[in-house]
Amino acid sequence: MTRVVMLEALAFGLDRISAAGRRMGVELYLFTFDRPYYQRQLASDDYIRVVDVDTFDRDAVRAALDKAGPVAGLVSNTDTWARTAELLAQERGFANVLTDTERLRDKNWVRNRVVEAGLSRGRAVRGSDWEPERHGEQADAFVVKDAAGTGSRHVLFADTAAAVGAAIRALAAQGVEPGRITVEPYFHGPLYSAETYTTRAGTVLFGVNSRTVSELPQFRELDLSYPVGRGSVWEQSVRRWAADVLARIGRGIGPSHIEFVDTAHGFELVEVNARLGGGRIGEGILRATGFDPFQLLLHQALQADLGDGALRAAQVGATAGGFAQVLKYAARTGPLGSIDGTGQLARFPGEVEWHPVKDPQSVIDGVEDQRGCYGFLTALGPSPEAALQRAHAAARQIRVERPDRDGHRCG
Repeated sequence: MTRVVMLEALAFGLDRISAAGRRMGVELYLFTFDRPYYQRQLASDDYIRVVDVDTFDRDAVRAALDKAGPVAGLVSNTDTWARTAELLAQERGFANVLTDTERLRDKNWVRNRVVEAGLSRGRAVRGSDWEPERHGEQADAFVVKDAAGTGSRHVLFADTAAAVGAAIRALAAQGVEPGRITVEPYFHGPLYSAETYTTRAGTVLFGVNSRTVSELPQFRELDLSYPVGRGSVWEQSVRRWAADVLARIGRGIGPSHIEFVDTAHGFELVEVNARLGGGRIGEGILRATGFDPFQLLLHQALQADLGDGALRAAQVGATAGGFAQVLKYAARTGPLGSIDGTGQLARFPGEVEWHPVKDPQSVIDGVEDQRGCYGFLTALGPSPEAALQRAHAAARQIRVERPDRDGHRCG
């Protein structure tokens, strides 16, 4: 049986890649330093073989690969381990593993590369190079963030050029060196993400996600719906723009999650993630678009010359017109407490599902970013709008209760 190794994975989607592996006759190994992280996904799955290895130790990963026997392919679908996967692919000849990872993970380099091609406006500036007198005229507000960060952590809003310096110092105090900080224009308009897949024949747009974000100055993602603008002229313009962006930065073969703002002057890039989107975005692509992106990851690992035939093989047919996801956040730091209301979700339309991220005993150490998310709901519908309405209606049922100082339960 053909063997494929996954070097860590996203928090959700192992069930789908396991099902794809069974269909394709592919033996799946998951290399991880944190088996409990995947315990919910693997609780009802005995197909994926989990190998405990310190994935931050490249020599340990090499030894685990040697011990696994013949390995035909490597799946790398995370940000953190992309560089390790790139090196292993160079050493062992694994196909279609992301290359040039250090630059592609550098949001500063990516933005400026895209700006130089006329595909976005406003250059990014390194925190170590920021000069308010020189750079402050580029925009009326700025985003200051970790150039290699993930999620919404280490992302600050500066409403004036004068406030940028304080934001740089704040991130530096949190351990983000100024040279790794990027200062970018803040763009006005709704946030979206384009979900794409690139083969040797070009880039296919699966669809576009809408994204609702919390009030400034925070950047917490609150919900998404998919696929918005399906079949429209607007969607076609997104497809062309996204393909040009990926070509400009040299993304190569594989999935991409491109966040952008639709402004009064056109599309403006936020960032490119050279992987599937997080949460259950892969599930949304599968259910509402009819492509199995998890199966594509296996084709990508096994077929050196990946063409449109893999896309055709991964077409399974859509089972819904729309998909939505609503995130739930803790209101305060400290022990999370019990999560109530999940037992009522079956009463709602849309195959509503609850996806916990944290356990009741988890300690919330921050509520201003994604660290405060303790779970999310997904729902299906005849359209993205209907799916989102269903998800929000069900989300009202979910609440956290924990004892107050007097032992009484409180929300």
